[in-house]
Amino acid sequence: MKTSVCEYRMFRVVMVLVFVLSVVSVAGASEGVMVRGDEESPAASHEVSGVTVDIDGSALSGVLITLSGGGVNQKTVSDAEGAFHMTSVPPGSYSMVFKMKGKKKVKREVNVSTGDLDLGNITID
Repeated sequence: MKTSVCEYRMFRVVMVLVFVLSVVSVAGASEGVMVRGDEESPAASHEVSGVTVDIDGSALSGVLITLSGGGVNQKTVSDAEGAFHMTSVPPGSYSMVFKMKGKKKVKREVNVSTGDLDLGNITID
């Protein structure tokens, strides 16, 4: 008797999992459809990157970078080469703030539209 109860419970668990996976699969298929041409799906996201440098062009590591706007608020820190990368940024207009102790705060307005955005060198005095 114990075996049939266990088998029944296992069958129910498997059926629930199959149902959940099929719902997720159908939902994912409808959201991930790309349109033809250069257009993107509404769920597209991009990378914003650049390099933080001193007035003399030397890389600045440890700069706190904040990207905000449109419900997005991401933070990162520049690496040893001054490079930074922010991923999963949806298209839109954003404010970016670059801060480092002993340096002037730098603010940039950026627009992420149809692709990844490389800001190049960001000079921090």
